[in-house]
Amino acid sequence: MLPDVKISLQNGQLGGVLSLADGVCALIVTGESVSTKIQIGEPQLVFSLKDAEQIGLTENDNPFAHHQIKEFYSTAGAGAELYVMIVPNTETQTSMMDINNDNGAKKLLDFAGGRVRLLFSAFNPDELYDLVLTNGIDADVYSAIIKAQELAELYAENQAPIRVILEGRKFNGNAANLTDLKTMTNNRVCVVVGSSSNNGVASVGLFVGRCASNPVQRKASRVKDGNLPIIAGYVGNQLVDSYNGLALMHDKGFVVLRTFSGMSGYFFSDDPTATSSTDDYAFLARGRVIDKAQIIAYLTFIEELHDEIPVNESGRLEAGVVKYLEAKVENQIKQIMLSNREISNVECYINPEQNILSTNKTEVVLRVTPVGYNSAIEVLLGFYNPSNN
Repeated sequence: MLPDVKISLQNGQLGGVLSLADGVCALIVTGESVSTKIQIGEPQLVFSLKDAEQIGLTENDNPFAHHQIKEFYSTAGAGAELYVMIVPNTETQTSMMDINNDNGAKKLLDFAGGRVRLLFSAFNPDELYDLVLTNGIDADVYSAIIKAQELAELYAENQAPIRVILEGRKFNGNAANLTDLKTMTNNRVCVVVGSSSNNGVASVGLFVGRCASNPVQRKASRVKDGNLPIIAGYVGNQLVDSYNGLALMHDKGFVVLRTFSGMSGYFFSDDPTATSSTDDYAFLARGRVIDKAQIIAYLTFIEELHDEIPVNESGRLEAGVVKYLEAKVENQIKQIMLSNREISNVECYINPEQNILSTNKTEVVLRVTPVGYNSAIEVLLGFYNPSNN
């Protein structure tokens, strides 16, 4: 070989910003196998309603699943990443969410390899289903909330956090009967009751599609995003326009549709989770924000696992090491989230007095300041007579 100078390009030296997919969703829904196409218990990935129809989720073969997917893409837009799996109509939402059900939502989430951030479900049983209305809706919904929270917590512990949106099916029209979800502690779960039809099927796909199209900090109820692509809004079999129980349903933590005086169309009421109003994650948007911060922190610090940590003469963390670790995670979150106004601020603190030689552990305090919301606007309006001055 002739003498020469060889130059190799290095990569990964600039501390590039992580790329995250915030709006990836998964739908588990009852349906039927279609010959040579989708089969029960077979996870699939689609990016449009057309994709879903090509694998057998059509209006003829799987009308219920087709309806939810159609509404999802009506707000999410073509190109949105949606993992979908059909299950038998004997699978209730409770069994779908059960962490011990290897053919339920766990199978779908594992197929997606940790990419899913929003999981939603819908249930359409056959005529033999023993519908039990408990506190205003199908009793299955309330038990599914508990199972969904357990499922979401499991994946959060495994650094693949999700939020779950359930179909609040078969609402009987009496808001006073509903259980107050704000007495619960299931802050990773939402229940949608609002619908574009009067058959007791909630438009959970419509809600999740709007969430998927939004940045994590944005509520699905944001009026600036415009009205929803539906021609009518219902709660149970009653039109939203004439129903007087919407405020009570909202106060009890259910997602419903609403209208505004002087504006056309329908909007979501809010994005509450099934937990107390004082919970930090009482809104889905707040939960999505903290999930994103969790993922960034995990991917940032996993690079430091088992690395050597210099200590000073007192056996404590060197100041330079502390500043490096604090700045590393702060810079990632600032570049990804603060620059996009998904949060208001982020601050990392590492106590330099930690005895890492004994514990082999570094404790980190990471605080994220969220954005606020104009959930209520009070205007003092009156006349003014300048001659009175």
